[in-house]
Amino acid sequence: MRNRHGLRAILVVLMLALVCRWGVAQIGPRYVIDASGNGNGGPAGTSSSTQGRVQPIGKGLLLISFQGLTLLAVDADAEAYSPELVRQWPAADLLLLTPASAGRYDGLAPLWALRDGLPVVVTEPAGGMPAGAAATTGGPRLYPLQVWNTLDLRKRGTRLHVTAMPGGSGTAAVAGYLLELGDSRASYRLYLGRSGVVEGAVQLAQRLPGADLALLPGREGALLLRLNRGAPKPVDPVALTATGYAFKAIRR
Repeated sequence: MRNRHGLRAILVVLMLALVCRWGVAQIGPRYVIDASGNGNGGPAGTSSSTQGRVQPIGKGLLLISFQGLTLLAVDADAEAYSPELVRQWPAADLLLLTPASAGRYDGLAPLWALRDGLPVVVTEPAGGMPAGAAATTGGPRLYPLQVWNTLDLRKRGTRLHVTAMPGGSGTAAVAGYLLELGDSRASYRLYLGRSGVVEGAVQLAQRLPGADLALLPGREGALLLRLNRGAPKPVDPVALTATGYAFKAIRR
């Protein structure tokens, strides 16, 4: 009898282990990057300022800065995403390639012109390369994200948390990224969608943990959608002008 109970307990433990392993596989990998020694993107984030900025730098390129941390968001369907123009992109601590739509997406090939070691978030496998690995001939480090996969990047006192977000109900493809920029005191959450998709973006961006602002790349320039949860009603998207958009971290 004791042996039977013991065998049953062992089987239960094995089943739990298999379930946990399956659950981890479904959630996907979580990447952690320390960019404290990276000199790109301006001074390190030691300032107590909670101000950040989204700045367009041409069609298809957005520069997001916060406390010395700089992100470059690239529209995968834009003309700027080409081998000829990649070398003209500004320096950044991390590059995010938005999910491609039915545009002129040219695969991952243009990325290989980037500087060695630059971390790049993508939404497709990196040609069989391990995540975070660079090509043998140099080049960026690719971090492929599937739905609900996450990536954490730290630059001294500033942190970035990236979550790959799904589209409509039942879809398995990544529709955009939820970016949380901040430190131990306050943060700001931006949803970065794919080009040409506006309908349903409000509902998507307001899912937990909830976004404060949606950035929607477009053929004629990026659109902004303010998602203040205290607002009486949703507002329409507005064009992101050349002056950019300033934001301030919110105490959570």
